[in-house]
Formats: sequence, C-alpha cells, structure tokens
Amino acid sequence: MVQPKPWKLALFALGAFVFVVIGSFLLRSGGVAGFVFGALAIAFFAGGFVFVVLPARNRGLARLVLTRDGLELPSRGRLPWADVESVDVVATPTRMVTLRLNSYDAYLASCPDDGARLGFLRPFAHVLRMLPALKRFATEVRGPADELRWNRETYGFDVGISPMWLDRPPRAFVELVERYRSGS
Repeated sequence: MVQPKPWKLALFALGAFVFVVIGSFLLRSGGVAGFVFGALAIAFFAGGFVFVVLPARNRGLARLVLTRDGLELPSRGRLPWADVESVDVVATPTRMVTLRLNSYDAYLASCPDDGARLGFLRPFAHVLRMLPALKRFATEVRGPADELRWNRETYGFDVGISPMWLDRPPRAFVELVERYRSGS
C-alpha cells in the first residue's frame, strides 16, 4: 500500500489556508480584479481542500494498492497490469507519474460512479476557458471515459498520479510499479 505521509497532507492544507487568506485580502482590496482573483483563489483552494484533501484523508482515498493483479486506486478504480502499456514520470503539465493504458474497459467498469472530482474542476475550466485545453475540458469531459480520452489527446497519457499521493519519489514509485508488473 502506498499512501502519502501525513505531513504532505498537512502541508497541502496549510498551503490551501494561506491562499484562502490571500484571496480574502484580495477580496477586500476594493478593485474589481482583486475581487475576481480573490473569489477565484478562495473557491479553488478552499474547494480543493474540502472536495479533494478532506475526502482523501477521511475515506482513505489517498492510498494506492499494488497487488499481483494490478493497481487499485480506491477513489478511481482498478487497473489490471495487463491493461497498463507504460508507466513514466512526466514534467508537463506538472510533474507526475503517468500510466498509459492498452484498454480502458476493466478500469472503467471498476470506476466508482462519483463525479465529485470532475465536478470540482469543471467550474474552473469554464472560468479559464481562454486556454484552449481547458475550454475542451469544460465542454468535452463528462465522466471517467471522457477524462481518459482527454488526457490521452492532450498529454499523451491516460491516468496521472500526483507525487502528493505518494510515499516515495515518483521515479522510485515507477520502479515499484514495474516490479509488480513483471511479477517479481
């Protein structure tokens, strides 16, 4: 089982709190731009904390389970090793571990019917629609299958795992996954 160190979640919570405080100062700055950016900062960072970090902490969703059969992402589904084409670390759009899949069927069949994660991101994608990729995300992504297609078309991978959710550096996690995939 791979799960983030408690200090990582605490650091994320502290960062969210700091940005919410900055957002509240911007709200009170008096200008229209300050109000807009302050409201966005509060919504994004408070929303991220409430809809991502707290559920991850409280429901154990911030863990990844590697088994001889595949990778279990409790909040997102199960990836059989036979369906994993490759595992890598990328720097774009941000540094993360990525998985490219041969087939989406088993993963999609195991995905929980919970749109909360996408539901949290969609309003920000609509606000930032001037960026072509976010405009496509806001209009095209309605569920896990759309998210997989969008990730593949936009970035070249299907599933991304943030280093925040890992208990080791991304490269070490890739090596661990490769050991499990090869059966050793």
